[in-house]
Amino acid sequence: MNYLQRAFCYISRKRLKSLLLFLIFTVVNCMVLGIVEIQRASQEVMKNLRSNTESKVILEIRQGTEQFTENDIQGFSDIPNINWMNCLWSEQMEIPALEPVMGDEQSDQLFTVHLQNRVDKDSPFEEKIYRLVEGDFPAASNEVVINQMLADRNGLRVGDSIPGDYRIVGTFLSGMERQQTEKVATVNRIENQIYILADESLEGYTRVICYAAEPERLDELAGELEERCSGKAYVQANDTTFQKMKISIEQTGRITMFALVITLITGCSVTGLLLSMWTRGRKTEIAVYVSLGLEKSNLLMQAVAEGLVLYIISFVISGLLAYSLLPKFSSSLGILEGAGGSRKADYAGSLLTLGCGVCVIILLTVIAMFPYLKKHPKEILSEMEG
Repeated sequence: MNYLQRAFCYISRKRLKSLLLFLIFTVVNCMVLGIVEIQRASQEVMKNLRSNTESKVILEIRQGTEQFTENDIQGFSDIPNINWMNCLWSEQMEIPALEPVMGDEQSDQLFTVHLQNRVDKDSPFEEKIYRLVEGDFPAASNEVVINQMLADRNGLRVGDSIPGDYRIVGTFLSGMERQQTEKVATVNRIENQIYILADESLEGYTRVICYAAEPERLDELAGELEERCSGKAYVQANDTTFQKMKISIEQTGRITMFALVITLITGCSVTGLLLSMWTRGRKTEIAVYVSLGLEKSNLLMQAVAEGLVLYIISFVISGLLAYSLLPKFSSSLGILEGAGGSRKADYAGSLLTLGCGVCVIILLTVIAMFPYLKKHPKEILSEMEG
């Protein structure tokens, strides 16, 4: 009978001991796999955070008569840390084809026209002050978004054209239109705000929002932009969202790392103590086998095989449990909500965890068996008699 056969026979004979060790392995593996997956989810969230939180540097012209020229914009775009830019320009003007919603009677009948590369960013739409009630944001330079009340006043709707070869693609409301007083100037009323997608023909901008590709280097980017502007513009860095999310993710990482260390220490300690206790109860069996001419290395391989069989089976079951329960657990953490459910199992990480676990089981088994393997069989038997 080889050592594998003896290992399976021993597991079958010592069912309670085997079950206890199996349950310990299962609990430890579930916790380790779950924690490792949460750690990896945190890293993925942090990676996505760097590109999606849109940390930015806001450049605003100091003097009303100055503008950012195309040369300025080209110079900004050469900076490696700038992911993309949103260039803005606004002007008060009269549009004969449209009748504005009147405000103060003494104010001029003007509209405020906002041109920018993306209307949904760096505007009241992003801050949820304005909301689209119909249509979509402009996708071409001849498309505009106007207030729903302005459209109703002029008998217009989404899809209609207005003089100047512009087409209405969306209408918006803020919910505050009727709460404005009559003293508000016509040009400042919410109804008279018009948003247009800026095109390349625009010669200057009053504001430029530079979005950083690497939020950690935002201060460095702000300093470089301030140097290039040479006092021409106010420079303000904004990465509040990134910093808040980063702190939350780092806190989650520290908590899970602490839980991982405690789990590993506890699991190794309990497993090592149990193996030592059970090996002590088998020292007569070890002495008899050695007396019959069985090599000590063969007995060690049997003990290792017993532990590995239980560990590998528990690891497979633990993996199924961990990956099935992880989406629910991740969503409860808030910061990782959505990360657990859409992620696939990390087979490379699981194999690495399995390999580390196998090495630990072999080491603990060797430590438990070593005191009895180094002794002579007569010495072990004499201890039993004593």
